Amino acid sequence: MHSECRDETVYLSGEVTVATVTAQLFHAYCQQLGYLKNSPAPAIDFSGVSQADSVCISLMATAKRSRPEAAWVFRGLPAGVAALAELYEVGGWITS
Repeated sequence: MHSECRDETVYLSGEVTVATVTAQLFHAYCQQLGYLKNSPAPAIDFSGVSQADSVCISLMATAKRSRPEAAWVFRGLPAGVAALAELYEVGGWITS
């Protein structure tokens, strides 16, 4: 996984899976969420993700926990992750 913060958005790319998201990468992602602290509608963009699993749900939950009052936008979510979100009953989180 690669993550980059710009334009009030954290952009994710590459493989975002249990096997690829290390503690170090997760820590960097959490730091990037902190850069969005003043954004009224912070976003996470998944459009650069080539392979995904339930870790994406965890990344969305982490974002929502970091700023529960914010109107989070989750863009470009892979179809499989959107299906998992419905299965886990968190599909209402997904705003594009």
